[in-house]
Amino acid sequence: MSINCTDRESLELFIRNNLKESRYRHSLGVEEMAVRLARLHGADEEKAAFAGRYHDLAKNFDTETMDAYVRKYGLPEKLIGNNALAHSKVGAEILEHEFGVTDKEILDAVRYHTTARKDMSLLEEIVFAADVVEDNRTYSDLDYYQDLAYRDLDRACLEILEYTIGSLTEKGRTIDTDTLEAREWVLNKMKETKNGK
Repeated sequence: MSINCTDRESLELFIRNNLKESRYRHSLGVEEMAVRLARLHGADEEKAAFAGRYHDLAKNFDTETMDAYVRKYGLPEKLIGNNALAHSKVGAEILEHEFGVTDKEILDAVRYHTTARKDMSLLEEIVFAADVVEDNRTYSDLDYYQDLAYRDLDRACLEILEYTIGSLTEKGRTIDTDTLEAREWVLNKMKETKNGK
């Protein structure tokens, strides 16, 4: 299966021109980890590679550029001036409208890799987790989270969500509704799995 993308060469050029070197390295790390997780959990490896590689394509835009894209694509007003939240939504729009990517699963994996959301597909969970546990990350619990993602993807997503919510609460920052709903959804999914539904 070949992913529908009008010009892969231009897309590659786009991320090389728009990402800092460290962010590009991170993107390659997420690509590699997403493929590893896809292989372990039975997802499409080609889609995982593509979504992982291009998930952060808008990450290094300055606020003015990001806000212009938010307006151009009619994205929610709450994203104005909020690059941390906006980059994933803007990235998905750029992939779809400027590079002809039509695969909804890939677009959603990019769109929700920062916040997660309820009813995530397997690919969405993989890219969400891969973003946090790729090999270039340097935090002290990396081995623990990688091992968890290999063994139990739902639990890895839950623990990442719990950490994110705790960290944002501590800093007095607003938590996106999608993130809160994602935590409830994963918890319920795990309960159902445990109860053999």
